[in-house]
Amino acid sequence: MKRIILFAVCLLSMSGNLLAQTSGKTFTKSFNAEGVSKIKFDLPGAVDLKIWNQPTVRIEIHVALPSGNVSTLEQLAKVGRYDLRGETSSNMLVISAPNLHRVVRIKGEEVKENVTYVVFMPKDIEAEIVDNTPAQAPPSAAIVQKKP
Repeated sequence: MKRIILFAVCLLSMSGNLLAQTSGKTFTKSFNAEGVSKIKFDLPGAVDLKIWNQPTVRIEIHVALPSGNVSTLEQLAKVGRYDLRGETSSNMLVISAPNLHRVVRIKGEEVKENVTYVVFMPKDIEAEIVDNTPAQAPPSAAIVQKKP
C-alpha cells in the first residue's frame, strides 16, 4: 500500500512539473542592409550580435511565456505583437519592435514575456543597441532631498 501511495505522489509531482513549464516560440525576420553603414537596434530585451557574410540582417526573436500556453503565444503573434519594423534614413537602418512597448493583460493580469534576440548582421556595418531596460532604484536605496 505504501508503494502505491509513493508511486501516486511521484506521478502527481511529475505531472505538476510538466504543466508548469514555459511555452516558447522563435520568430525570424530579415532586412536588406545594402547601402547601410550603421544599424540601430531599438529592441526591448537582450540582443546577441553575430557577424555573417550575407548582405541582409536576420533577426531571430525568442519569446517565452512563463505563465502562458502555446495558444496564447500564437494569438499574440497573430495580432502582430512580435512584428519588427525597419526604417532607413540616410545611411542608417533603425530596427524596432513598436508593439512590445505596450502592456498586454489577459483576464486582468499583465502577461509576462521573456524576449531575446539573436541578430546576424553583415560585417563592416556599425551597430548600436539602445538600452530599453527600465531604470529602477535598488530596493534598499532611499531618496534623500537636500535643503538649500
